[in-house]
Amino acid sequence: MGLRKVKYSSNLFLTILILLGILGTINFISHRHFIRFDLTSEKMYSISKSTQNALAKLNDVVNIKVYFSKELPPQLATLNSQVRDILDEYKAYSHGKLLIEFIDPASDQSLEQRMNFIGIPKVQLNVFQKDQAQLTNVYLGMMILYQDKKEIIPVIQDTRNLEYDLTSAIIRVTQKEPKTVGFLTSIPEQDFKDMTTRVREDLGKQYTVNILDLKKEEKIPSSVNTLIVMAPEETSERAQYEIDQFIMRGGKAIFLLDTIKIDKKNMLQTQQVKHNLDDMLTHYGVKVNNDLALDRYSATVGFNRGFFSFRIPYPFWPKAIAQNLDQKSPIVNKLGSITFPWTSSLELLTGRLKTLGAEGTVLAKTSTHGWTTSGSYNLDPGQRFEMPSEMKSIPLAVLVSGKFKSFFENKPAPPKTAAATPEEIQSQAQESPIKESPLTHILVVGNSRMITDGFYQPGENASFFLNSVDWLTMGDALIGIRSRENTEHPLKPTEPHQRTTIRYINIFGVSIMLIIFGLARAWLNNKRKTAWLDN
Repeated sequence: MGLRKVKYSSNLFLTILILLGILGTINFISHRHFIRFDLTSEKMYSISKSTQNALAKLNDVVNIKVYFSKELPPQLATLNSQVRDILDEYKAYSHGKLLIEFIDPASDQSLEQRMNFIGIPKVQLNVFQKDQAQLTNVYLGMMILYQDKKEIIPVIQDTRNLEYDLTSAIIRVTQKEPKTVGFLTSIPEQDFKDMTTRVREDLGKQYTVNILDLKKEEKIPSSVNTLIVMAPEETSERAQYEIDQFIMRGGKAIFLLDTIKIDKKNMLQTQQVKHNLDDMLTHYGVKVNNDLALDRYSATVGFNRGFFSFRIPYPFWPKAIAQNLDQKSPIVNKLGSITFPWTSSLELLTGRLKTLGAEGTVLAKTSTHGWTTSGSYNLDPGQRFEMPSEMKSIPLAVLVSGKFKSFFENKPAPPKTAAATPEEIQSQAQESPIKESPLTHILVVGNSRMITDGFYQPGENASFFLNSVDWLTMGDALIGIRSRENTEHPLKPTEPHQRTTIRYINIFGVSIMLIIFGLARAWLNNKRKTAWLDN
């Protein structure tokens, strides 16, 4: 009996040692090799590959100081732990290149006095305690430091966009020179600023944003990395030359082209727009048609009729959902939908692209129930839309990539149409255009309205445009973050007969299943009873 007890104790002790050894090994491996599992479809609770790559490229220490009040109101009770979890993951993937410190400014009076100079304000919040409303002041900011540079995230009220804000801040402080995005437009500067407040604010978080006047026909600065040609009108030959040479120097370009102008006071009146870029874009392998694209599956629009307000699908606002977005492109493959208000159809000229040795990709298109209209337009949302017998998918945004030949390859450099001195005219005449570009990219969309303040929707147009700029300007450095935060999952469009079938299944399906179950149960009981009687 005693020998059996000793043997049992020895086996138990050995089992405990083995378990402790296994746990110690797992702990050692997990400490050196960070891993976690995120089972959500968009990996919402783990940092993206873009962030992991950015952290892996750090070659020096980056300091992150989190200025959070120790006592937070109940509605922000979990924010501190959520931020800590995210930063723990950042620290693990940085391999020691991130130093993170949490500081309560209220614990140091001299620090609290400096907070406004740092750029992190005191946030005033309403707190409800014991059936009373009270005001409390808290700090919810973050500072990112690298050498003599710093970036501030003044207020963090949730973690929804924290990864993008933090990763972009780390990239900004560690990159040698800031990237520049230029808007080239014929819209007067103040009008342009008034209509693009939101997009310029979003771009300004990561890039230097320049506004260039198309009418001045000036050389596009070499500091511009990505050029956005937005709503051009009557583009002169000299301006075309400057755009062409920017692309020939390896610059990336986005063309947002309108073929109609809509009256601001009367949204149903239109006017044709001549941007004069058809020949140049055709040379690059893209055609912007002088029409408007429509789709049976579209975004909704609100309008008034007398005392009544309506919200109805509006075919002039095609809505490209996930299945009509290119799933191989990082620009759009994580987006749920994109709305294109009053947009022209596009064509990829495969023959021209083949001649250039370039590639063309349709990033977004209508459903198979799309069609186009041209000539005079009736934009009334309340009209009865007559759908043609033949409908098809229509390209709404395209990307061409390759080494392009100059549009002015066999032409002299055009002079400025504006007044110029004889010396300037002679200098321009002696210019020798660059005849071929390195590998570069050109993105074309058939309208510019989608990024103006009235149509700039988070998760839709905003993500598409910002993703486009990020990918063209910085490659994959930021492309996977914003899309994941804003992904929508719209319902798949259904045909009328499918909706009817689904409705009848919902009405009668459960009743039919119960009847079948009851009959089956009665048959089994009867069979069991018959078998008992036979025995």
